[in-house]
This record gives sequence, structure tokens and C-alpha cells, in this order.
Amino acid sequence: MTFAWRAGVVIATATTALAFGTGTAVSVDNMFPNYGWQCYDGTMSNGTFCQTDNNSFTVWNQGTVPNSVKTTIRNTITAQYNPTDLNVSYASKGTYTGGSETDLVNQSGALPADTIGITWCDDAVTTLRCDQHYVRYNSSTAEVGPINGSDVCHETGHSVGLAHGRDSNPRISNTHSSLGCMSTNDVYSLGSMNRTNIKNVY
Repeated sequence: MTFAWRAGVVIATATTALAFGTGTAVSVDNMFPNYGWQCYDGTMSNGTFCQTDNNSFTVWNQGTVPNSVKTTIRNTITAQYNPTDLNVSYASKGTYTGGSETDLVNQSGALPADTIGITWCDDAVTTLRCDQHYVRYNSSTAEVGPINGSDVCHETGHSVGLAHGRDSNPRISNTHSSLGCMSTNDVYSLGSMNRTNIKNVY
């Protein structure tokens, strides 16, 4: 089943039986890669997310992002990702070539009506790691509602390698409370499981 409402990237349109429901806390690996994924140079329509290339995590918002969303992005990433093992910084401009590209480039533009955001790797450096991810947020707030901190936390999570429940090991429901903002619920907090999985990698 496809979860287009909170889609970062749809890896598969069908799922197998899930290991857990939405109840008590569980400990699962929801960090890329699971189930044979590989990192590659992708596009918005044909791509996936990977781990970012190191713990230095730079963020840039292109001019298409409305000022209110830029504020939400900065506040959310500062509150949820800066306390992790990632060293977050905000670039004064985007760097799109070379060995030190901006790690996360946010933009706003047209997306399918039921999709809030999409994340993809633009420059894979290995089959595991990506030098630059893009996130596009839906510019049609009439269709999806204003972009909020839950949306930013979710899509930023994809850009450091965090996956949905159905792509975790073991698989859990996409609505499981342990996923924090990586669930398909409207959750604003990264949560302890995601922080642990970030710490284990970075």
C-alpha cells in the first residue's frame, strides 16, 4: 500500500505483513540501507535517499522556499537534529559541485496533490552514502496544508538515511509511535529510536 501523504520516496507499492502494530516502543533499525537498497544519483521522479556522507550536515534553502517555511525548516532542524551526533550548520549559499557539496538543499515546487514532500539523493559517493540530498516541499498549500515542523522533521530524516517503518528491520507499521516524526502521523519530535540510529551511524 502506498503512503503518498507523507511520501519521502516510495520504494515499493506493496508491503508484507508488518512485525508490529502501533503500540508499545520497539527497537528497530530504520537507517538506510535495509532490504538491498543502493545509493545512486537520482532525480525527483526516479531516486531514493541514502545516508549523508559524514556527520557535518549543511543545510541550504533555495529561493523557491517561502520565508515562513525557511523559518520552520531552521527551527525544526535546530531543535530536532542539532542535539544528535550530526553537526548542523546553515550555508550562506548552496554548493552544488566538488567534494563539499551542501548536504541538504531544500526547495519548493509542484508535487502531486497528496504529497507534502519528496527526498532524493542527487550525488551518491558510494552505494551507501550521498554527498547531496534534495527535498522538495509541495508549493500548493491549498492541497496539502502549510508545511509544518512534522513535515520538515520527516523529510530531513530521509536526507540522513532514516526510513519509514515498512522499510525498517524488522518491519513495523508506518504509523508506529516509535518512529517519531518518521511515522506517517503528525509528530513533531525525532524521538529516541531515530536519535539512537543516527548515533550508531554518525
